[in-house]
Amino acid sequence: MQDFRENPNENLREAYASTEVENDPFDDAEMELDLASPWQRIGARILDVLPFAAIGIVAGILLPLMGGTDGGGAAMLVAIIAVGAFIGLLIYNLVIMARDGQSIGKKILDIRVITEDGDNPGFVKYCLVREFAYNVIFFLIGMISKTLGDLLAVIASIACLVMLFMESRNRQTLQDLLAKTFVIKN
Repeated sequence: MQDFRENPNENLREAYASTEVENDPFDDAEMELDLASPWQRIGARILDVLPFAAIGIVAGILLPLMGGTDGGGAAMLVAIIAVGAFIGLLIYNLVIMARDGQSIGKKILDIRVITEDGDNPGFVKYCLVREFAYNVIFFLIGMISKTLGDLLAVIASIACLVMLFMESRNRQTLQDLLAKTFVIKN
């Protein structure tokens, strides 16, 4: 055994050098992400909208058949069922988004949202920031000026579509940049 009192500085350097890790996995190297393709993300958005659209279409067909607003109890029942189905579907979607980082469409296409740290974004980042806050911005602008709000919403949609194809920017859309998230293959 070596006596550390002989040359303490040299011995400490040797002891330190022997504990260094050559390939430190936590080195400042960037994490390699398996990003979801633009087509997966577009498909997921379409699949997210379809169940809500189906409820609206079915209600839109049944309400006039039941006598419309003058149809009495049957029309009211159709309206209540449609609103209940819409709210139930919305709650289910919010729960799986918060729990799994996936909407209905993302779950079907096996992609999910993660934070920059690789964690599940949860309710606040996914639902409130990424989805709700993003849409509220355009809603508030639309309250000030409908034309300006509509114009900015169209511009933002086009920008997001272009951003989906920008692999050099990790295919992050405006919602992803706002919430600091990525969409990856599961």
